[in-house]
Amino acid sequence: VFALGYYGYNIPLEVLANVDAEIQGVFVNLGRFNVLGQTERFSSKDVQEFINLIQTAKQNNTPLPDEVKFGDVQLTEGLLKKLYGAFVVVIPTIVDFKVEKPNNEYQARIKTSVAFLNVAEGTTIGMANIETTGTSRETQTKAVAEAINAIPVQLTYEVRKIPAFTLRTQVLQADAFEAKMQFGTDMGVVVGDEYVVVKRSTIGGLVDEREDGLLVIKDVGPQVSTAAVRYAGPTLKEGAQLREVPRLGVDAEPYLYYMNYFGTVYGWDLGTQNLTPTNGVLAAGLKVAVSRGFYDVRPVVGIQLNFDPALWLPVIAYAGVEYNLYLRRLALTGTAALAGASNAIVRILEENLSESDDPWFTHYGIKLNAGASYLISRDMRIFANVGLDYLLGLANSLGGPFQSYGGYGIAAGVAFKL
Repeated sequence: VFALGYYGYNIPLEVLANVDAEIQGVFVNLGRFNVLGQTERFSSKDVQEFINLIQTAKQNNTPLPDEVKFGDVQLTEGLLKKLYGAFVVVIPTIVDFKVEKPNNEYQARIKTSVAFLNVAEGTTIGMANIETTGTSRETQTKAVAEAINAIPVQLTYEVRKIPAFTLRTQVLQADAFEAKMQFGTDMGVVVGDEYVVVKRSTIGGLVDEREDGLLVIKDVGPQVSTAAVRYAGPTLKEGAQLREVPRLGVDAEPYLYYMNYFGTVYGWDLGTQNLTPTNGVLAAGLKVAVSRGFYDVRPVVGIQLNFDPALWLPVIAYAGVEYNLYLRRLALTGTAALAGASNAIVRILEENLSESDDPWFTHYGIKLNAGASYLISRDMRIFANVGLDYLLGLANSLGGPFQSYGGYGIAAGVAFKL
């Protein structure tokens, strides 16, 4: 893995060092590579020249030169031989770097391209293009750090998507609810990873490959992993072939929620202090559960907007944990989270006046729910749950949108496995 290259951008050295560490950390943590780090940096315009050099040497079976220079990068004969004997050479380059402050916050953007060269064949395996962003009202350093911290998740996903790096393995033992497969920590298998059961047949001399089941890893050993069977056909048995399903590692769950207040709430008309009674509210939200690295207990975060103008359209952010009991396609889920809330008008004031990254919360409270979901396809499930919210107003005595409120209700939505 070469150091991060760049060309034509004024990039601080500490940014390059941090991105280098994140990129090399991805390949180490994937567990399926023996990583040899290099300090040389290619510019984006030199990457193709280096690839052409390797391809020409392989195709024509010509000896490597004593040294090669690409811009400011000089490759010695010893390093070239080391690269020539490698399985894959990884060359990351920054293709765009920008920090701006258009409004009341710094916005950082880093676009990175990673080239993968199959040295044995002298061909390019693939390219991973990653764009990450970060924001901060306080400093541009914080905005850049947020953009850098987002690189590992995206790069890990992009690498696992490349067919040459996607794991293929086999079932060692299976029953209706559980299967054991070859590969564990020795190949970077992680709890929460998913594998499809592959069914192959030959028709007219052509191989027809179809998916015939889905497994979710729940326990990882050194060389063997145990998976829960979410669904499967008759193909699932000893010797069945499995293929990794690359994902970002989150479930995105948009939902609608109707909540009955515990009692009549007397709010203010939006932007005024005219009293308006209301007994319930429709809300829309998005819950995100982290799936890669977790199985039955998973961390969750979410955002919810209550369409109640009498409380100035409350905006609720929450974070907590959920517990899942899987019964093949069916799952029973309970969630407990701590919440912080404000409203649309406070949010507008915060966006325009605040110089801190700390949110302006007017309420703190809890959010609880329990329900069930059903996996309708490999990538999607539907769910419904009953819930309870309670938000304690920090300025409850002011009444209106600042009063404490809460209620119970029912929610439903669709979850997408990303």
